[in-house]
Amino acid sequence: MKTKRIISVAIAAVMAAVSAVSVSAAQLTESSQSGQTEVKARIEGAQPGDVSYIITIPDVVDFGTLTQPADSTKDSYKTVDYTVSLDKAEGLDADTQQISVYVKDENASVNGDQEFYIANKSDPTKKFKYQVFDVPSADLNYSTININRNTMTQAAGYFLKGFTTVGEEVNGSLVINQVQLCDYSLADIVGEYSGYMVFFSTIENQ
Repeated sequence: MKTKRIISVAIAAVMAAVSAVSVSAAQLTESSQSGQTEVKARIEGAQPGDVSYIITIPDVVDFGTLTQPADSTKDSYKTVDYTVSLDKAEGLDADTQQISVYVKDENASVNGDQEFYIANKSDPTKKFKYQVFDVPSADLNYSTININRNTMTQAAGYFLKGFTTVGEEVNGSLVINQVQLCDYSLADIVGEYSGYMVFFSTIENQ
């Protein structure tokens, strides 16, 4: 599974700045033939309290080939795992701060549809729901609750995890119930499907 990184420098950006300002003038004369000029500059680094971090998120999560179940009255689940990890955290006060990661469907909104979908690339009106869990498929059972169990109350999405220590991971899973395919003629829904999970990270107080 391919991954990509969210890289952030928060509170104050790490920067280098050099400035030259002429603040006064000296004069050379026949009786004072030499003089000196102070050349000044400043380099600013990270300020106390700055936090920089790298969160690695999946680049692609692939359900593979979906199959229309023969029995439309029985659930037919297919799962695939994903990982989100904290790979760098500098300046983070792990006792009082956390790097919170949220996730939502690309089209989800606080006042609109908040489900996760994959849609037909040729006809996006044909789409199927999937669920997002923060535990791997091997640990799923009848009592496991998906992260979008409650109403999404903020634009960032559903809370996934608050990271505080480098190496922490969310080993989660996506689950699609293929019984949804039974609502259509197979000939009408053939094709490639995709959708996007949008991740958002921010530094928050614990």
